[in-house]
Amino acid sequence: MKPIWIVDDDPSIRFVLEKALARENLPTRSFTHPREVLDALAAQSAGDTDLPGPQVLVSDIR
Repeated sequence: MKPIWIVDDDPSIRFVLEKALARENLPTRSFTHPREVLDALAAQSAGDTDLPGPQVLVSDIR
């Protein structure tokens, strides 16, 4: 299963989302800044990484 990517600058929000999704056995990958996500997507498109792309992207929860 492809991971759910989480991007949020607040570590506590990322932590809560990661734990909630892990309880459901859903893989996650977290980022602190949108630029990191764009770089990861670019690497994915270029075939420069073995890591799977996102199934879903969750961004900046308020």
